[in-house]
Amino acid sequence: MYGQDDKEIKYALEISSDNDAFAIWENFDRYYTFGIGPKFYLKTEKLLGLQKLFKKKNDYFFAFGLRSEGYTPTRQSYDSTLPSDSLSFDRPFAGLLYGTLKATYTFDQAFIKTEFLFGVMGPSAFAKEIQNWLHSQLPTSDEVEGWEYQIPDQVIINFNIRGTYTIHNITDWFDIYASAEARLGNLYIDATPLIGLRIGKFTSLTKSTVYNNHLLAPLNIKEIFFRSSFAATFTAFNGTAQGNLFNNDFPYTLNSINHFHTTLSNGIFIAFNKVSLGYDNIFTFGKVTKGSQHIYGRLNFRYRF
Repeated sequence: MYGQDDKEIKYALEISSDNDAFAIWENFDRYYTFGIGPKFYLKTEKLLGLQKLFKKKNDYFFAFGLRSEGYTPTRQSYDSTLPSDSLSFDRPFAGLLYGTLKATYTFDQAFIKTEFLFGVMGPSAFAKEIQNWLHSQLPTSDEVEGWEYQIPDQVIINFNIRGTYTIHNITDWFDIYASAEARLGNLYIDATPLIGLRIGKFTSLTKSTVYNNHLLAPLNIKEIFFRSSFAATFTAFNGTAQGNLFNNDFPYTLNSINHFHTTLSNGIFIAFNKVSLGYDNIFTFGKVTKGSQHIYGRLNFRYRF
């Protein structure tokens, strides 16, 4: 798997940014309002014993990431003229800052991704400062009020696993795939089945940019395709809305959330030799609050070497 070919691609750098300002259909500062951070991908023979998992794998690689995220209520739910003990939000302010270690294992028509997440949720994540700095770069945006009511500091730990399988390659330019993800920790406890399709020029899912497997693709890869997916999530706990899993006495978190929501994602993905680009529009329906709708965009740039 790890030969001595001097031309072999072994590393990749990625910058990814989510923001509701990137959405085509609407632009609201609410719910999941931003996420940004870098990732470093590498192919190495050994890393913390993770190479020993899944004996029948064809290939594997690893990734380290750092990410900042911000979550806010709708502005209509926040009234700065009210006393603090009278405030009520459709979801609380929450900021995250965390690192990730991810391992990807590929098979003939499938892959498995495992991820360990460790970080902090609360003022020490500096989400308020990051969001207001982002707004300061836009001439039509102002500072977001209400961050003083964000969820207090706590350590967050999560373990996530996802499996994806190609159901059918209908033609060289059209395929259908399915995926399942489970997340367990004090940030998220949920499970998500998904079905998706790709239309255009693409390589196999195990080497495609759509799921960040570009590191395994041949040097002369060329992809340009449309991807659409539909997911249903069953949620037991969401720390960004409910606060502390074990001892939640913060007054602005939600006592209960909607335990089922759906997500529709439509995006364009391009890969050419060492560079890959992606742009997604993600629509969520009923996440956290029943009947709520939210749209945000995702931009992704990756360079491998």
